[in-house]
Amino acid sequence: MAPRDRIQLIAMSVLAALFVARVAAQLVQAILPLSWLPPFEVWHSGVLPYPILLACQLCIVGVMSYCLHAVRSGWKRSRRWKYRGCFAFGGVYFAFMAFRWIAGMTFLAEHSWFARTLPAFFHLVLASFILLLGLHIYGRLRYPRIFRASGRR
Repeated sequence: MAPRDRIQLIAMSVLAALFVARVAAQLVQAILPLSWLPPFEVWHSGVLPYPILLACQLCIVGVMSYCLHAVRSGWKRSRRWKYRGCFAFGGVYFAFMAFRWIAGMTFLAEHSWFARTLPAFFHLVLASFILLLGLHIYGRLRYPRIFRASGRR
């Protein structure tokens, strides 16, 4: 694995760990609240009922785990549509959630959905993971010799 890919894998792993910690912290606050963690309401924006949100979050953790494994072991097939999809979706997602986060801390702080800055921050974590995944796939297509030299395709 090339040094650049190792750095991307580490960054993606840190982002995944942050998201797992968020899911675990919210679950702990729902079941047995701890005084040193933010209250449950701070973690939850209220768009989805919590059981549905938790199921979705666990699916996201599963997809993130699969992607980390694929990056670590080497993609079998890198395609342009994959990195383009990651860049397009991740870029729009990041921009929208960055707006939500900044607006929630400033001029839209009176609106409850915008005022929940902790969920918006973790949406930025997810968007960053998607963008890094796209960057990794792009690198595999742009510099294929680096990947073949390590014996992985």
